[in-house]
This record gives sequence, structure tokens and C-alpha cells, in this order.
Amino acid sequence: MRIRTIRHTHILVTLAISVLVITVSAADQKPDKKKSQIEYQKGVKADAAGDRDGAIADYTAAIVADEANALAWRNRGRDYFSSGDNEKAATDLDQALKLLPADAQGYAARADLFRVTNRPTRAVQDYKTAIALKLERTEIYNGLGTCQMALGQYADAEMAFSEAIRLRLDNPEPYKGRAAARVALRRYRDALEDYNAAVARQPEATGLLVDRALAYVGIEDYAHAAQDLDAAVKAKPDDIRALRIRGAVKERMGDDATAIADYTAAMKLDPSDVRLFLARAGIFARQKRYEEALADREEAVRLAPNSPEALVARGGSYHQLGQHEKGLADRTAAIKLDPNYALAWLARGNAYLLLGRYDEALSDLKHAQLLDPNDTETRELIAQAQSKVDDIVRKAISQEHKPDTTTLTLPGTAETAEAKAAETKPAETKPAETASAEVKPAESKPAESKPAEAKTEPIKTEDANDGAKPAGPAPPQTAPTAALKPEPKPMPAAEPPKTAPKPEPSPAAASPKPSPTPAGGTPPDKPSQSEASALHMQGRALITAGKYQEGIDILTKALKLDPSMSLAYNARGYAHLLLRQLPDALADFSEAIRLNPRYANAYQNRATVRRMTGDKAGADADDARYSELSKPAK
Repeated sequence: MRIRTIRHTHILVTLAISVLVITVSAADQKPDKKKSQIEYQKGVKADAAGDRDGAIADYTAAIVADEANALAWRNRGRDYFSSGDNEKAATDLDQALKLLPADAQGYAARADLFRVTNRPTRAVQDYKTAIALKLERTEIYNGLGTCQMALGQYADAEMAFSEAIRLRLDNPEPYKGRAAARVALRRYRDALEDYNAAVARQPEATGLLVDRALAYVGIEDYAHAAQDLDAAVKAKPDDIRALRIRGAVKERMGDDATAIADYTAAMKLDPSDVRLFLARAGIFARQKRYEEALADREEAVRLAPNSPEALVARGGSYHQLGQHEKGLADRTAAIKLDPNYALAWLARGNAYLLLGRYDEALSDLKHAQLLDPNDTETRELIAQAQSKVDDIVRKAISQEHKPDTTTLTLPGTAETAEAKAAETKPAETKPAETASAEVKPAESKPAESKPAEAKTEPIKTEDANDGAKPAGPAPPQTAPTAALKPEPKPMPAAEPPKTAPKPEPSPAAASPKPSPTPAGGTPPDKPSQSEASALHMQGRALITAGKYQEGIDILTKALKLDPSMSLAYNARGYAHLLLRQLPDALADFSEAIRLNPRYANAYQNRATVRRMTGDKAGADADDARYSELSKPAK
């Protein structure tokens, strides 16, 4: 006891003296290299004895005696790192390498610090420098591989772990690391070999059983995955990760009862894990237990209000319960939170499709395809939506110039939308969240209801940020409950109109423009209308095929023949918008609105342009008008 007290007193005195001495200018004292070396050796012995504080005091004394003692700086930096004082560790290790740039151990120590403080790029550089300086150790290659995994450099990580294994065959860590790299590279069978080796060297590690189960999932061997997870849960009943992943595996195996039990047990251990609520809700939804699914998803949103996955999932529950406006609102909120989340666009597009809002559906689904080009479900839904949009456009064009003796209701009016929407519940899209980050629960979708025919007006509800793809043009919307009666047509003029002036771009595009009909108010004759309608359809087809400029040219020809086609102005504006020709797009959308003040889709498209050009007030006004026009009939 007396010896320990004397030792601690020595440490305190040494540190106090060190502080006083360090303040003295180096010019006032000469380095005492001999004393510095003696203190350094005392520090090495203290480290070997496990006395880190004593070692730090000794290295400090060595540095006071000779500030050029690089090894004292390095060893004190390592001890600071071991004690959790990373700031002091970084200062000491930087100074050590400044004094001794070829010190491989200094680079290795600093690399460990960078790895722990989540700076993998710097760590990789220092590990590679240490290796280049001929310091080859298992722990260095293992650290290098770990950092390369964090950077997504899986092939490089595999090589680093292989070198670590070559240097020491009995260490389970490099096998585990290489297995993880091979899983990331989708080489699941090779990964299983490594996990087998790791488990053989560390059989008590339940985490390895869970990791190996995930590799079995990769080759769809759910039976062996379940065996490993059963063993992990038996060895450690409160292993939340094992319970969560076993729930997902059981779900894949069709054992929903066990999956629910596992998710529920994991929830009790960690009631803040959003993934568990979303996973259990997915099963409830598949079992048509919609109220229970909504309850879980409500809790998920409460726990993670800024989670796009949770919002998309809750939106699905709202749709299944017939609360379509809430469902669309959730999915729109998810898109605003993460415009690059393909599932959010797919989910909202699918909902629009099933609600008969085909133009909006097509816009969202095409955006989803841009984000995830390989998704087969998106391609199938796009084909359905495109077919519906084409039907609506053809009907709208054929009805647009009917004689005034006929009462006309354009496709897309909300006359029967409410009744039909009540019969149509959008199906679950893909599970918005998995039971774990590693295993997705079984993708099980309730049978989709047949999309209702042309119900609510196809319009665009696109986020109006600069990078978002705008909605496609839609037919003009009529009054919700009243049929549209065309104006009586005067006798055709002797000469059909030769030109249709293209609206001049203007910053606000708010002032009324002169009517594009010829002087005297004479509309184009019927042959011109027929040709214009054909060109209109051709132009839309070109835009759908991505040939935007060609579509603009054809639509311009159509408008010269019939300047009264609001659909054509909206379509041409849409193509201008896709080409980022914003003034032209703004002018076309404004003209479409002038010709048909109830054209909801044109308001929404113009809002997109205005927001992109910085006109927030104008965009907000257009959005408000769009919302007013697109409300379903009551």
C-alpha cells in the first residue's frame, strides 16, 4: 500500500513539474537525452505492467527532458487513445510522425485512432503506409479491411482480410470480416465457408450464428438459417437482432405466427425499434388485419416522423381503409423527405392508378423507374397507366369539338369518382421497411383491385424541386358535377387560319393573352380540327417516347391548325419543362389555363415552373387552385 501511494505521489509530482517546465522556453534549457531515454524505458515497463496512468506520467517526463523523443510521443499517444482521450492522442501521434516520418508503428497507431473516430479514408492511408514500411501484422490488415468495408471497397477488403488470415490462421476476426465482404459481393457460398471457420474458432459467439444465418438467406436456404437463429436465441433469449432476423426468416418460410411472435418479443426488449413495427404491420396487412397494421404503422411514424419508409407504409394502410387523401398525403410527404426514394414514387403512382388518376400515376411511375430502372413491377404499372392515359386523351379529343346540341362530360371528371373510389382500395406496395437491414420480410401483396375507369381528373402532383421530373400533361378538368357544353360554333370563315401564334414567354405569365383564334372569332374549320387532333396525338406520343423537341415541333403544327386546344398547349409546355426551357413552358401552361380556367393539371405544371424560377408566391397560388379544382365531388 505504501509503495502504491509513493508511486502515485511520484506521478502527481512528475506531472506538476512537467507543466511548469513545459512553459519554460526551449531556449532556456538543453535537451537531456539520457534522462529522456530513462523515463521512456520506465514508461514501457509501466505499460507492460498495465499501469497506463504511470506510463503516461513517465512518457511525459521523457518528453520534458527531450521534446525530440518521437517514441515517447507515440507511446503516450497510444495510451491516451486506450484511455479514450482521442484529442490528446491525435496531437501526440501527429507530433510523433512529424519527428519520425518513417515510424510504421506510429502510422498503425494513428490509423487505429482514425478507424475508431469514423475516418476510414485517413485510416486506410495510414494502414497502407505502415504496411509499406514493412509492418505486417494481422491486426493491421484486419483494421484495413474493416475500413475498406466502411468505404464500400469490398473486393479490396476481401484481399486485406485474406492477408490477415495468412498471417494468423487461428484468429476468427479476419474470417468474419472476409465473410462479410463476400456477402457484400453476393458470394454467399464462399462467405459460408468463412463463417464456418469463424464459428469453429469461436463457437460461443452467437453473433456469428446470426451472421451465418444471413449468408444462408442469401442462397435462400431458410431452413439452415432458421437452425442458426434458433440456436442463437436459445443461447441468448434477449438477443434482439436474432429475434428480429428470425422473424423475417420465418416470414419468408410462411410461418407468420412465429414471425409475429418474434417481432413482438423483440418489441418488448426494444420498443423504439421502428423496423419491428413496420415488419409486423406488413404481416397484419397481408392478413387483411388493416386496423392492426395501421396501429403499428402509426407507432412507427410516431417513433420516426421523418422516415420515408414509415410514411409510405402508413399511407398503404390508409388506402386499404379507404382513407385515400390521407394515404396520398403520407406518400407525398415521403417524397418530400427523400425525392430519391423510388418506393415512395411507386407507391403513390400505384395509388393514383387504382384511384383512376392515370396521368398522375404515369408521372410518378416514370419517376420511380428513373430511380430504379430494373424494377419489373414499375414497368408493368407504367404500361397500365400509359394505356389509360392514351384512352383518356383519345376520348377527350374526340369529344372536344362535338356539336353544341350535345352535352359532353370529359373523361377524368369527378362525377362518379367518389362512388368508384370507395370500391377500390389500393393494394399494398412492396414492404416499406424490412424486419432488419439484412433480411426483407416476405413480399406479399394483397390482390389488387381492378382500377376504376377514368374517375378523377388525371393531374400532376409532383414535387416542384429543380431535379424532379414534372408530371405529364393531362386533359382539362371540367366542373365536378356539371357537364361541359361547347359554345355554339359560327359558320367557318372563308379561309381557315394559317397560323397560331405561340404565346410569348413572360416572367409571370399572368396577364391575359389575346385569343389565338383569328380576327372575327372564327374558329378553324372541321378538316383543320381533325388534322390538328391527329397531330396532337402524334406529338404526345413523341413526348412519351422521350423525343421532346420532335413532340414540340408537331404540337406547334397542331396549334397552327387549331389554336383553341388547351390540351396541346399543356402538352407542349410539359415538353418545354422537360427540356428546362422554362420561359416557354410557363407561357404554354398559362395559355392552356387562359383557354380553360378549370384545367387543374396546367395549374400544377405551372406551379412547378414557377417554383423552379423562384416565384414561390405564384407557385403557391397555382397549387392552391389545383387543390381546389382536384377535390372529388361530394
